[in-house]
Parts: sequence; structure tokens; C-alpha cells
Amino acid sequence: MGRSCAIALLACALAFACAAGARAACKVHIGDRVALYGTSDDPDVFIWDSRFRMRDYAGGSFDQMRALLPHATLAPAGTRARVEACVAAFVQSKYLSQPDDAVGVVITSGPLRGTRGWVVGDAIRVVWGPRYKTGKTRGPRAVSSRSTAMP
Repeated sequence: MGRSCAIALLACALAFACAAGARAACKVHIGDRVALYGTSDDPDVFIWDSRFRMRDYAGGSFDQMRALLPHATLAPAGTRARVEACVAAFVQSKYLSQPDDAVGVVITSGPLRGTRGWVVGDAIRVVWGPRYKTGKTRGPRAVSSRSTAMP
């Protein structure tokens, strides 16, 4: 009895480890400063009031999409935001084979400043974030500690 219990426990642990490894991590991190860009054909980005409505819109029929559209705000390309949350592989588009992340953001620039909502991970471009913190560098562009004034 003890041996079969140990085998069952080992099988459960192995199944749990495989499931945990299979989960994808988000491509962005909380606190990342990002810019929002859609596709080259349509660079504006929808900011949704709910990640569930965003998911339903991405996978819905034309009628469902039309009914959900009033729950989205259109942000112009290049709008700056800060990441507040991320749910990996949450949005499954009917046009793409791989699921995309749902990213919770707060807008930090433009007329929508202060607006909170959800965007598809594909519309995010990281401008500055925790990944870039190394030494005195504060982002992709190094900040010089020397004075640029002439002697």
C-alpha cells in the first residue's frame, strides 16, 4: 500500500510540474512603460473596460463584435501607458492560432490620460521597464552621469 501511494504522489507531482511549465509568461511586466500601436493597416488601439469583453470581441461573430464595441475606447497610435496587470494567453482570436496576452494598463499621455483598461498584448511596445534597469541606465537610452557643459 505504501509503494502505490508513493507512486500516485509522484505522478501527481509530475503532472503539476508539467502543467506549471506549460503556462506561458506574459511578455510585459507590471510597471513597464509602454506605447500602444495596432497594426500598420490600423494603428489605433481599442482599450476595453473588461478583459472578458475584449476576449469575447476577439473571438466573436460580427454581431457579437458590434454589440461589444460600445465598451471600448479608441486610443491613437503611440499613446503612452503603464502596465498594471497581465494575464498570459487569455485572448484567443479567431484569426490567429496562438492566444495573446490581456494587458491591464493606465493611460499616461494624451486626452485619455488616467483611463484604465485592457489591451491585447500584441498592441504593446515596451518603452521602458524593469527589464532595462541596469546600473545607472534608466531605459533603452543610457543617461550619462557626466556634465555636458563646456569647461
